[in-house]
Amino acid sequence: MQKISDKIRKISSIKNKYVKSSDVIVQESDNYDPIVTFEPDIDTEEIERYWVDEPYAFISILKYDNDLLYHVAEPELDDIERSILDEVLFTIGDVLTLKKVKDLDKIDKENKYSLLKEKIKELLSDHSQLSTNSFEKIFYYMKRDFIDFGKISSIMRDPNIEDAWCNGVGIPVYIFHSSHGNLITNITFENDDDIAAFVMRVAHQSSRHISKSSPILDTVMQDGSRINITYGHEISPKGSSFSIRKQKKVPLTPLDLITWNTFSSEIMAYFWLCMENGKNILICGGTASGKTSTLNAVCMFIPLNIRIVTLEDTREIQLPHENWIPMVTREGISHDNVGNIDLEDLLRASLRQRPDYLLVGEVRGSESQILFQAMNAGHATCSTFHAGSPTEVINRFTNPPINVPAAMFTALDIICMQSNTYENGTEIRKVSKIAEITGVSESIDIQDVFIWNKLNDHFEYHHSKVLSEIRIRRGWNEEELRDNLNIRKRFLETLISKNIRDYNEVTFWINYFNKSPAKSIQDLNL
Repeated sequence: MQKISDKIRKISSIKNKYVKSSDVIVQESDNYDPIVTFEPDIDTEEIERYWVDEPYAFISILKYDNDLLYHVAEPELDDIERSILDEVLFTIGDVLTLKKVKDLDKIDKENKYSLLKEKIKELLSDHSQLSTNSFEKIFYYMKRDFIDFGKISSIMRDPNIEDAWCNGVGIPVYIFHSSHGNLITNITFENDDDIAAFVMRVAHQSSRHISKSSPILDTVMQDGSRINITYGHEISPKGSSFSIRKQKKVPLTPLDLITWNTFSSEIMAYFWLCMENGKNILICGGTASGKTSTLNAVCMFIPLNIRIVTLEDTREIQLPHENWIPMVTREGISHDNVGNIDLEDLLRASLRQRPDYLLVGEVRGSESQILFQAMNAGHATCSTFHAGSPTEVINRFTNPPINVPAAMFTALDIICMQSNTYENGTEIRKVSKIAEITGVSESIDIQDVFIWNKLNDHFEYHHSKVLSEIRIRRGWNEEELRDNLNIRKRFLETLISKNIRDYNEVTFWINYFNKSPAKSIQDLNL
């Protein structure tokens, strides 16, 4: 095998001007040459361009024949650079082992990049003359394939992407872009080995197993994103596939949902009072309607000193609270499910931990009965559920296979319905209706409190039984109730007008108001 240094010498020189950088001799051209370039075809319009890994990779949103395309622009390698990359990829594992780099998985990502760059420089330092651009290209593909997520690394770095789907071998990866909706990408897994290596790596990193005997896996990726994998051709004729629901690095806040007009400031003030007073809430809607994002946002209104327990299949709930125990389910360690821990088990255990608030990522089965038992026992709860209307929510809960007794619904206070709708051709999320459980007689009685009027994009308010209960509990009259709602509404609107949108800042101001309303209003100059 030809040495790496021999291949480097074959790279044609740009100028006879050299600069030494960290033990690697690299060439420097008189003119700056970008590491990555891309120009769309003459019949293709570029709508938008932005970096996802500067200066190595950027995204270009293209319009061709009225279709939008998502193009990942990465550095192009010549034959010699690709040959060097292949050898470095082959060698780097042994180098890290020989250098006794222990607990590599425990090192944070930035330090991994630094360590990797250092080791690559050592490998290429033997009398080599390598251009700066060539070295940076090799380093990019090394960190992309050795540390990040391989071909889809740019997608995973893009904060605008919510979902990514690979439907099989030779089929382009599709994504859901927050601004442009569903888009086709220029990324494809060309063969079975290519995609099998990716899904095996994801499974290994999450300490899970996938094989032909166990070809379906639902797990969490390194960055917290949720992924569902099918392996092989037996159950997925097009080949191995995956579906990724990306985890937001910073959760959405109530201010984000108001700004995007998903909620009105009046509705958020309503939820603020409800969460502050321990009301039981179900956030319902279809797939990808923003239920978990809403759950994360409204739970910011829970006072920071409140004890919270969260129960999930995969970690998606993110809270600023310290007195919080996150719990997740676990699959069995054998085919007969020995050691299996499901949501029902977690719910039973959580009730012994004296939570003030019990948050369940999503209920879908028999654990719903225990959730309603927790409500009736006096625990404040908030959860998500798949359903299209308040009536459908009740029908699904009270009929097989869930079978929650109708009498238990007296403990549920609020059903918040969310939906996906289209505005000017773009998919948006909206709270379509908020209903309250008003009683149980021959049937479960519900009353609409907020209804979204699609024609004028306005939320219509009706009488609220829950707010009346809060008024009586707090000893307020009607005017004091209105004042408390309005001051919270104006407080949120003022934060937005002052461009206070950072997650930590929003957490600070909400907690400041909960502790000292008058002083926080004064300091905010409201």
